[in-house]
Amino acid sequence: MNVQQSAQARCTKATAGFVVGDSVIDAINYLHPAPLRAAIGGGVVDGDVNRQFDQGAAVIKGRLAKSPRACAVVVALGTNGPVDPAKWSSLMRTLSRVPRVVVVNTYTKDWRRGQPWMPQLNATINALPKKYRNVRVANWAALAPSLTRTELPDGVHPDSSRAADKYTSAIVAALKAR
Repeated sequence: MNVQQSAQARCTKATAGFVVGDSVIDAINYLHPAPLRAAIGGGVVDGDVNRQFDQGAAVIKGRLAKSPRACAVVVALGTNGPVDPAKWSSLMRTLSRVPRVVVVNTYTKDWRRGQPWMPQLNATINALPKKYRNVRVANWAALAPSLTRTELPDGVHPDSSRAADKYTSAIVAALKAR
């Protein structure tokens, strides 16, 4: 049994993980939350519209204080604005005792116009596993372009069960990755 499998095997009600994100997680939680909750041992999926990174980091710290033995934490923040790499480092230090941390990279169809920070943000997120052994990246930026206009109507938020399943599948793959 590898380290990740043993961490997953310990996921119980007492060690359930949690997800903290912005409106994209809010959409997933509305569309099809059961698979994502199951992937983290039945824990909380907490998304909020217009949530900024600092707000999400505070929620994560609060949830971690209540669940210090969380088996996994999923972080899906960054859609709403640039994030200083030092803030990611601070958050990763906070999550250093969590066996598996999954950070979801971001996607916006027209990022060049509305969100010019996204390439740098995704580069920062994609580099986290090199620095932190417990971190994996869920590569939403690679999957989202394959969705249809009706599945991702505003270019940001999933709006179908299929889109929610793709998003969740990226997280599950990262949770299982060695």
